[in-house]
Amino acid sequence: MKKQELSVELFINGTKVKAGHDFLEDIVRNIPDTKTNSKIFDILATSNNYEIRENISRFESLSDEAINIFLEDDCIEAIDNILCNSAVNKNINDEQLRNIIKKDNVKLLCTIASNIDDYQNCNICKVIKRLSKHPNAKVRYSLLRWRVSDLVSTKILKNLSNDSDIDVSSKAKETLKNRN
Repeated sequence: MKKQELSVELFINGTKVKAGHDFLEDIVRNIPDTKTNSKIFDILATSNNYEIRENISRFESLSDEAINIFLEDDCIEAIDNILCNSAVNKNINDEQLRNIIKKDNVKLLCTIASNIDDYQNCNICKVIKRLSKHPNAKVRYSLLRWRVSDLVSTKILKNLSNDSDIDVSSKAKETLKNRN
């Protein structure tokens, strides 16, 4: 979706005041995160101001339209906010997740790995398999970092226990030991 410059007008007791991007950046942080405001979030998701998009992408009351816009954003922080937001990331589908994985951005891949249980509309087994073979150790480690998902199979854990990175292999071995 094309980004746009948003015009802001404020009405106080019927008196109109024009406001600029600074004002909008300030008030965006204070808009209540409620479903009744989701239409305004849809508009703000199209702002050409990355700070506005980054702030709105943290909200939980986003529509599917806003989620789609943010997942295709050029602002990595906005995408990352959606990926780690458990209130909205459950709405991400296989195609959307695949498109993000194709970007091969390590930060985003680590976020996906760390939140792997949240993506309820995706084929997580394929995602785990792909991330467990990623050339960056940080991505592989993110699958194991916190509480290891039950979706990470014993076979993948065994493979990771032989990883060239000592942190990955140690965490995988520890997880295997605790599973038995």
